[in-house]
Amino acid sequence: MGENSKIPTFTPPTAPTFTPPPQPQHDGPVCYHHPTEPAVAQCARCGKYICKDCAEAYGVTSGDYAGKCLCYDCCQQLVSENVADLNANLKKIKGQFILQIIGMVIGFIYGLGAGISSGDIGGGFVAGLICACIGGVFLSALKAFGSLTWEAIKIAFQGQFGILTILSIIVQIIVIVFKCIWVTVSNTFYYINYIRKTQGFIESDSAALDQMRAYMEYTLVRNQNKGVDLETLMNEGSELYNNSYAQAVRDQGEEAADAALRQATTMINEHGEIIRDFRAAA
Repeated sequence: MGENSKIPTFTPPTAPTFTPPPQPQHDGPVCYHHPTEPAVAQCARCGKYICKDCAEAYGVTSGDYAGKCLCYDCCQQLVSENVADLNANLKKIKGQFILQIIGMVIGFIYGLGAGISSGDIGGGFVAGLICACIGGVFLSALKAFGSLTWEAIKIAFQGQFGILTILSIIVQIIVIVFKCIWVTVSNTFYYINYIRKTQGFIESDSAALDQMRAYMEYTLVRNQNKGVDLETLMNEGSELYNNSYAQAVRDQGEEAADAALRQATTMINEHGEIIRDFRAAA
């Protein structure tokens, strides 16, 4: 639990330092990040205009924004939100685990102690496990038992406290006990699975943003140097010498490089949906 809950601090990639060339005149809107290019779409999240290259590179293939495009700024914002939400959820999980452990320990000691005092060690062990599960959701159990007790008191004051009422109360107590057991066990597995599923999200999202930063740098340099071949721009000491997107274009082709970017954008969005699809303890 402790090791899995450590989330690295998110530092957004440094924005490219290139100065865009003078903006040409277009009849319509231009790309927010590439002002020399006409806009063909808008970011589905913030509405910024984006050009054909951005729309193709930042297209989302699944999730809430499936079939739409996001801009670089929104992808960066999504990762920041993912970090904040995941940290908040992990704190909730930690708090719930602490409450469950305390309740389970107290419940087990109480149940086992009652069994030992009556001379039934085996029964005491079983009672300890049951009480431990009740203690795991102590507040919910307290509310349920309190409500049942209040109903029993009202029935008693009305003079209707008979055999059927007693049997009904016993059945309700059994139902509450089994519900507590189920909720404690299911919450524990849910939290463990959530931690396992979200492990490594922030690192992979940050790596995806690095890909996008490299793409922004690549497109700005190419727009400033139209007519210059890629190999020249990638020579040692040149603008794209260490650019990972340029290397992907050279080695795999532009279509494959764009597909990797779309996958990165989709991954950031999907991670955010998984992180925010979190339920607190029942």
